[in-house]
Amino acid sequence: MRASTSSILAISALMACGQTHESNQPQNSLNLTNESVALTVEHRSAWRVLWVEGETDLPNRSYVNYRVTHELARTVPTNEWPATNLIASGRAAVQDGHYWAKINTLNWPPGQVQILVQFPLPPQPSTVVTRYGEFGENLEGDNVIVINGTKAIEAEYRFRHTP
Repeated sequence: MRASTSSILAISALMACGQTHESNQPQNSLNLTNESVALTVEHRSAWRVLWVEGETDLPNRSYVNYRVTHELARTVPTNEWPATNLIASGRAAVQDGHYWAKINTLNWPPGQVQILVQFPLPPQPSTVVTRYGEFGENLEGDNVIVINGTKAIEAEYRFRHTP
């Protein structure tokens, strides 16, 4: 029990160091209330590269998942695609309120493109899981959706790709 008591004292000391005298509300490392999350997504294109970018108020080292889909991926058989990456997906790390990813658009024809960004699909760092819940159970707001029983934040963006 001595190790447990030491751990609790160390955590209490760390929490006390993070408090300021300006606030009357105690800081708590565990989120016991629901939180809204801001999440935006945009694009820019340069030299046959598509940059998926956005801003968020998520903490550093959170991850957002993205999926980029060119309209041909929905309407043309895969063996007739002009490029192999008309559907691209991945993860981007949040740093200082921003995230980004880049996708090679060489051989992409003109057409509509959809970008879908979601949070908190696992895995996430333990601090993010503690704050928002393992299955997003602590999330709230207009941009919250439910995917197979998991709450998630979702942002969608569409644009016309012109090479």
